[in-house]
Amino acid sequence: MIGALRFVLGIGPRTDRVRSLLVVAVALLEPATGVGLAVLLGLFSEVATRHSTDGLLLLTLSAAIFVMLTQGTFIAGYFTRLRLQEEIQNLIELRFIDVVGTTPTLEVHERPSRSDKAATARATRGEIGPAFDRLLWLTGAALALIASAVLMASVVPVLAVLPLFAVPTVLATKAADKRRGEAEERTTPSTRLAGHLFTLATTAAPGRETRLFGLAGELRRRHRAQWDAAGRDVAATDGRARVRVALAWLLFVLAYAGAIVLMVRAALSGEASLGLVITAVAVSSQITGQVQGLLNLSFWTLESLRATRVFLDVVEDAEAERAAVVPATPAAVPSALRDGITLEGLTFQYWNRDQPSLDAVDLHLPAGAVVALVGENGAGKSTFVAMLSGFYRPDAGRVLVDGTDLAQFSPEEWRARTTVAFQDPVPIEMSLQDTVGLGLLDHRDDPERILEALRTAGGDRLLSALPDGLDTRLGRTSWDGKGLSGGQWQTLANARAAMRRTPLLRILDEPSASLDARAEEWLFKQYAEIDRLDGGVTVLVTHRFTTARAADLIIVLDHGRVAEVGTHDALIQANGTYADLYRLQARYFV
Repeated sequence: MIGALRFVLGIGPRTDRVRSLLVVAVALLEPATGVGLAVLLGLFSEVATRHSTDGLLLLTLSAAIFVMLTQGTFIAGYFTRLRLQEEIQNLIELRFIDVVGTTPTLEVHERPSRSDKAATARATRGEIGPAFDRLLWLTGAALALIASAVLMASVVPVLAVLPLFAVPTVLATKAADKRRGEAEERTTPSTRLAGHLFTLATTAAPGRETRLFGLAGELRRRHRAQWDAAGRDVAATDGRARVRVALAWLLFVLAYAGAIVLMVRAALSGEASLGLVITAVAVSSQITGQVQGLLNLSFWTLESLRATRVFLDVVEDAEAERAAVVPATPAAVPSALRDGITLEGLTFQYWNRDQPSLDAVDLHLPAGAVVALVGENGAGKSTFVAMLSGFYRPDAGRVLVDGTDLAQFSPEEWRARTTVAFQDPVPIEMSLQDTVGLGLLDHRDDPERILEALRTAGGDRLLSALPDGLDTRLGRTSWDGKGLSGGQWQTLANARAAMRRTPLLRILDEPSASLDARAEEWLFKQYAEIDRLDGGVTVLVTHRFTTARAADLIIVLDHGRVAEVGTHDALIQANGTYADLYRLQARYFV
């Protein structure tokens, strides 16, 4: 929490020094208003007993100036405070993108110990923007409470300890907040699952299946069950904390009642002047509000600090991963492949599975070769693709690129020489030019390059159907654009991958899952002809054996192991797994 406190104190001045100074002034002056008016009330009483007209006029003028200064500063600084919070929030979100969006591996999204933390940081990031403001207002409220204690002590010295009776309430509230935060972290898996179920039940993409199978009631039941499971834990934690908070407040109320009795006795005995007693009584009447305000500010400040701590944890984890994965002096990625890509004993097991997805894989993918990767669902094909892309670190073995370990390259440099068309493309809702052009940022404003990529991916028909050509706005989730089918989004993803003309590695991870067999064969030939000429390795992941047969090399995976390797003809003659699967599929196309 100390690290989060230092971060919050520094982020305001780093964001905007002038606005931060104004926020400091507002946060200190506004809470002082009540104490200042109590002092003026006591002075009015003193002057009134002396029948001093000049004194009353001077005090009246002073009171007016004081109110104008405090309230004027507050009103003038209101929008400045909001703007500073917005600027801080924007910087936090940009930093979050920089960190989470560029981690060398996908662990931040998939490993539960990290993905839960990242999910919490995303959900609570809105608490970080107001953190600087809240911390300053908490300081101002604490100073006002101290000033009230000093004034009461001037009447009866023992009353200086009255604010100390508020300490148990602050500590009890802080402890309650901490335990609630721990409970919320414990229940993150349940709340994340509930969020997923809510998305399934209320969004467009799964809408057809939820209606076809009548799933709304079942999803609602499961959503409620997950929230109830999480809620019981949080409610039990809150219940235990509530008893402690109530006892702490009871202690404070008894102390406050005793303070009033002591001040009244001091006034009646003449131990303090009338004005001082009136001032003390006035500030004592504010103690409850000050303590309540202090507690509320403490709660919200703790929320901000907790959100900041989670955010900093995510940043720290990402930086630690980068330090562990990215070599201090990266090897140079070759400009072209001479030998190819070799896998030596490559093994990888997901953190939530009992068996490895890849188990001691030994393979050589020759430069300029077109390699087809086939196998049944769960054979390890997608993991194979992810390992070649550097999205995971192998548990054992290595990937060699022309003899150099892939781990010795900068991940960004290697991926700059790689292109992938994934089986589950992301609908990037931008203009058509931007949606395709993002595949190669240096050429995103080059219409000819983008048109060429569209032609390579078979997107001519799609382009001709769009009303504004490359300027057509796509998607209906983030704006009112042109709606596309799954196959059309896949075509655009393939075009995005085609923006990189001569990659060292081109991966087609079932890029035509939403296309027909003829379109897949045509697409495959387009890429194969390009990469055979340029010496890159093309890896085609497919379930369609009629397409795989044209590859130079076919790899059959079975439960994470290499079952067979060879050409189509050789594998048919071997009469093994590939031959069985090929004949089984061929029956449906006779």
